[in-house]
Amino acid sequence: MNLNDYFDPIELDFIHSKRFELKDQLYKTIQIHTVENNIQAIEGSDIAIVGVVSKTNNSIEGLKKIRESLYSLATFDKTVRIIDLGNIKPGKTNNDQSIALRDVIVELVTLNIIPIIIGNSEDILYANYLAYQKLDKEINLVSIDSKIKISEDRESEYKSALWKIIVENNDSLFSYYNIGYQTHFVNPKILKYLSDQMHFAYRLGYIRSNIKEVEPIFRDADLIGLNISSVRQSDAFGQTLPSPNGYYGEEICQLSRYSGMSIKLSSFGIYDYDTSHDINFQTAQLIAQIIWYFIDGYLNRQKEYPLESEGDYKKFIVTMDKLDHELIFYKSEKTNRWWLEVPSLNKSNYKQVLISCTYDDYLDAGSGDIPQKWLKTFQKLN
Repeated sequence: MNLNDYFDPIELDFIHSKRFELKDQLYKTIQIHTVENNIQAIEGSDIAIVGVVSKTNNSIEGLKKIRESLYSLATFDKTVRIIDLGNIKPGKTNNDQSIALRDVIVELVTLNIIPIIIGNSEDILYANYLAYQKLDKEINLVSIDSKIKISEDRESEYKSALWKIIVENNDSLFSYYNIGYQTHFVNPKILKYLSDQMHFAYRLGYIRSNIKEVEPIFRDADLIGLNISSVRQSDAFGQTLPSPNGYYGEEICQLSRYSGMSIKLSSFGIYDYDTSHDINFQTAQLIAQIIWYFIDGYLNRQKEYPLESEGDYKKFIVTMDKLDHELIFYKSEKTNRWWLEVPSLNKSNYKQVLISCTYDDYLDAGSGDIPQKWLKTFQKLN
């Protein structure tokens, strides 16, 4: 596929500002699609930046400000091959643009290049999901969001991205996780529905008190979507429906770094940025730093998987009175990370599945409590 047919080039007039007078800035290490430099062979790239322009909220200017902030940040002490492909060309309809984005993501994921997708509309998440469907891949989806928008409006025929993914077109979805919902925004019926469907949702207060517990969830994720409205208004003005509560900027960057560290993750999106409300382009700067910390996480990936990779792992077996199965845990002696084995009882296609977990999951099992991760995964597999 010729990616030049899908992307508009980037204007770099901003690089003449004083922000770019320092040495060792990211701008000097990124391959950038401009009018003078078309997209050439991208094989061998690690990460691709993809902008998605909407027809409202001056989104081209917003994407430009994000890039200006990103390019001015410091380089890394390790080599990473980043290409900024530019902005997906607008189609005649929103569906045209979604199809183009889907096909671009398919191309990038096939080449083992991680797309970082930036845009205004969370509908981008659905196009991202459709790419995995086209690849015939079942995925774990993680959404960092203060709300859980599983809704449809029969009068306007509007259907949220999550409605289409979780309710209508879920054959490529294995698990969905919401990270950081705020109770006052979420109908209890939605939480019950997610639980009944063997999905997961974690309150903001729990995540903020146990932020390291998020790493195992991200370790199993294929696709992570970060809604900028999950950040409190005082740290991110550029959102359509701001709230006084939410993640601090430092916390959202830490979550982004965990995202980048996931060996399994193959695409990452940042959604719902609204330029028109962004005072001093503070949110554009935050999004740039979110991307920077994702890349930093990527550079600190460690390939570990007890059933496939060589390494020093300890095996722990816990007998459960409530189950006919023993719970088998693995611990990495190198990183102290934990996994939990879930058996698939299909006799014609028996397989061992590992899910990432925490030391607390092991302690809970030792106390006789079945980890919810194990229970829901076991029910899905069997």
